[in-house]
Amino acid sequence: MGEILWVNPVGTGAFDAETSELIEAVRSPAHTARIRHLDQGPPHLEYHLYEHAALGPMVRLMRQAEDDGCVAGIIGCFYDGGLRELREALRMPVVGMAEAALYLACSLGHRFSVIVGRRKWVPKMTDNVILYGLDRRLASMRSVEMGIPEIAADPDRFYDRVLEEGRKAVADDGAEVVVLSEIASPQFWARAKAELPVPLVDPGVACWKWAELVGDLYDRLGLGHCKLYGFEPPPAERAAP
Repeated sequence: MGEILWVNPVGTGAFDAETSELIEAVRSPAHTARIRHLDQGPPHLEYHLYEHAALGPMVRLMRQAEDDGCVAGIIGCFYDGGLRELREALRMPVVGMAEAALYLACSLGHRFSVIVGRRKWVPKMTDNVILYGLDRRLASMRSVEMGIPEIAADPDRFYDRVLEEGRKAVADDGAEVVVLSEIASPQFWARAKAELPVPLVDPGVACWKWAELVGDLYDRLGLGHCKLYGFEPPPAERAAP
């Protein structure tokens, strides 16, 4: 059985329970979850400075998981902060939440829209879409204008706004798939299936299932990230056994 590490890259365990609930709803019996948050870190990653503060502690958690035999690691944030750095540092596959969700969306429809919390998030997330080579598939980025603290305080309002903007993305922007930038509850999925005429991608589901796939390939076939060129590790890391 392969263990997969999910890191919530924040200095609070407030998101661990909902992460566990989501994983238990979709995981294969062949995999188990190790869910961790940072001992010290920012409350969320809405700011680039917060991302930098979270990187070092997240690297340490990922290294420990690799040493313990985990088959994959997940960055539990749609910003995918630290994805390239971790792929340099580790042999174990590392999955970015946004990257996995957007690739899944591209297999479900021609164009996708992303529903984000705040307009503040749009530049970074748009840059990632371009980095992943998917900008021609992006129909729109639509904001519900709620930050992480507001979402946590009023999740029902957040989901109402997500569905409102999701319907607009389909009708006005031509989206064939709607991608969330936050993981959702099972109750929300029941509503969304009834109210949206297109597939809805939960980034938590997408990155977990992607991690199961790459974890199996790594564990059974030794298939992992290329260590030439883009993900070439620093000299000290190349010398490590």
